[in-house]
Amino acid sequence: MARRETESLIDRLRQMSEEGLTSFLNELKANEALGRRLKRVGERLTANKQTFDRNVETVLDFVNLPSKRDVRELRQRLDHLSGQITSLNIKLDRMAAGQRRGPGERRAAKG
Repeated sequence: MARRETESLIDRLRQMSEEGLTSFLNELKANEALGRRLKRVGERLTANKQTFDRNVETVLDFVNLPSKRDVRELRQRLDHLSGQITSLNIKLDRMAAGQRRGPGERRAAKG
């Protein structure tokens, strides 16, 4: 019985939140001044986040810790090197397979 009451309460809260959100968005669309203010707030938040990120990178660099960008660049370099190693391994395997065949076998395989 308590479970049904809880589910009913959650359903009512969900409906109220959906209606409230719809109402808020409709008011926001109707009020241009509020929309402009919220846009400016969003722009400021973006600018502040960029400044914050730069400051965090500076602090991390100061204490000699890698930033996300450093780790991302290192991962890209490692991926590139891994690809080169794989390519070299393939070439070495081909060379080794060619050496295992005798000189007469190589000519026969080619022609």
